[in-house]
Amino acid sequence: MKKILFLLVIISMASCTSVKYNAKENPDDYKNIKTGNKYTFYQSDGSKIPMTISSIAKDSIIGTRKKERISIAKTDIKEIRKDKTAIAVIATSGGIAAATIIIVGISKATDDLADTAAAFGSGLN
Repeated sequence: MKKILFLLVIISMASCTSVKYNAKENPDDYKNIKTGNKYTFYQSDGSKIPMTISSIAKDSIIGTRKKERISIAKTDIKEIRKDKTAIAVIATSGGIAAATIIIVGISKATDDLADTAAAFGSGLN
């Protein structure tokens, strides 16, 4: 059970983000990016900047990070991802709860079946 729990946690952590923009797949298509949301920007130089978008200009995206105003040129953006940690945690918790309920249910059903078989077995002798 501990191995299954560990595996679920690893899978949920790996799936905590979703790609909203990719320069190779859809250049100049920023329709999935919304102002007021927090995104992580991966730049072509390898750096990453998490920030909340305040506006999208013709040639740059402007936002804030720790009360600091940041402007990133659209030509420098390699990928934009949206963090979905809360959803992943909820989904993992639900999966763990469901697995626990199933295991407990199977265990109780097995015990009940054994009791029933014992009762019928003792009455037939």
